[in-house]
Amino acid sequence: MILTGSHSMIKKRVPRLPSPAKINYNLRKIQRSNNEPDCDIVDRISALPDEILVNIVALLPLDEAQATRILSRRWRYIFRSVLNATMKLDFDAEKHLSNFASREDLAIPSYVVWVDKVLEQYRGSNIKRFRVCYDLDSTFSSSINKWIHFAMTKGVEMLELDLLEYGVCRRMEFPIYTFPHEILGIIKESAWKHICSDIPRLRPCACIGFKSLKVLNFKCVDVDGEVLEYMLSKCPVLERLSLGYSPSLLSLRVVGPSIALKYLEIQHCARLESVEICDTNLVSFVYYGDEINLIVKNVPLLVEVSICESCHNDYIQVAFTQFSSCLSQLEILKLIDVILPYKRNSVFPIFTNLKHLELRFDEDDDCIPLHLSSFIKASPFLHKLVLELYPLTNRREIEFKQAAKCSHDYLRVVEIFGYHGRTSDCELVKFLTEIAVNLEKMVTDPAHPAERHYCFPKHRRKPDIEEVARIEQSRYDYTTTVRKNFLQLRN
Repeated sequence: MILTGSHSMIKKRVPRLPSPAKINYNLRKIQRSNNEPDCDIVDRISALPDEILVNIVALLPLDEAQATRILSRRWRYIFRSVLNATMKLDFDAEKHLSNFASREDLAIPSYVVWVDKVLEQYRGSNIKRFRVCYDLDSTFSSSINKWIHFAMTKGVEMLELDLLEYGVCRRMEFPIYTFPHEILGIIKESAWKHICSDIPRLRPCACIGFKSLKVLNFKCVDVDGEVLEYMLSKCPVLERLSLGYSPSLLSLRVVGPSIALKYLEIQHCARLESVEICDTNLVSFVYYGDEINLIVKNVPLLVEVSICESCHNDYIQVAFTQFSSCLSQLEILKLIDVILPYKRNSVFPIFTNLKHLELRFDEDDDCIPLHLSSFIKASPFLHKLVLELYPLTNRREIEFKQAAKCSHDYLRVVEIFGYHGRTSDCELVKFLTEIAVNLEKMVTDPAHPAERHYCFPKHRRKPDIEEVARIEQSRYDYTTTVRKNFLQLRN
């Protein structure tokens, strides 16, 4: 068995291209040196064939590849060739806006201009990936609409709009971007016409569409269920759908074997009430949010479930009931972002195929061994167990309640996040090593569990641990407020 703690990762520094003025200065210096008889400096890069230069520049991030255009007219051709060859437009603001991180009034316009300029230079007939990653709001709707339309005309395969702030949540004082129906060639009928006739609310008209779309990722993009269901029915190869922070999403139906969707992820959509998944070939389902009416039937290929319905008092039993038809086929189960209440008489189903299990506990929960014993007994072929100990403001030593002794022959790997070396933490490690008789590896990490699930963009300041907790609380408060307001309006 190998015991390892958290290791400080040594990040390799990615060299940044010098400024245009510095590049011009170096070029003039090389040219002057080449005219001297005893000069050893030779520009061998420019002597390489275009095909090799294209392959080299293609390895650079998009903004750095674009910067090579200033070298010469030939390099302008090289950059255009790179765009056409890779067919990937990843507008990640991490490096491009590093000089403007403290000046948002400069950063956002700079980002928009950057995207516009690259699209003007793109001459390819197709796009494999189009990604926008910056906290843009509805103020920039016209620009975002134009970018999406451009991607559609190029037969985009992967469309990603990540408009979150800090990679966590949207600033509440600004309205978020709304995905327009018209861009799909969809026209919404009036509410009166919908009520008084059988004409559907959504009707297609001539449009380019997303016939090649395989991946759709919307974060902080307001879109409703009707549009999503329309896209699922009209995108014949759409396999991945990821949604986050979409306040207009009330319900979603993924029904029918003709739908190609295999991976569905829904996170923190405050007004979502119901999700129905029936008769599909879905492989993975992820849901984080409040309690909803979740219907899952006839999904024979579903092997991965990651779920949190954090407002329900009997969370575990609700989750077991919702997925009762497929629990025996699951290989990966993640029950996170929730404090698990322990009930002594809870009935656990048998997870006959479960290989990977993730659970989160309050770090001062004295019933953790009892929880683990129930899950481990119900998972005879479990290979990997991941635990998150969620820290509290006032840490205190606790004494665990004793669980009945048992052993597990297949558990090989255990990871514990939020481990701080308290007496109870050490007892937990001892408890697991006694159960897992063939344990090969145990990893302990003091990192806050939230850092595993949130990716903070580097072009923004990374919040400290206290701010992570504040962001999580504000996210919960925001979700609760939106839901209460919606219920009041509906009533």
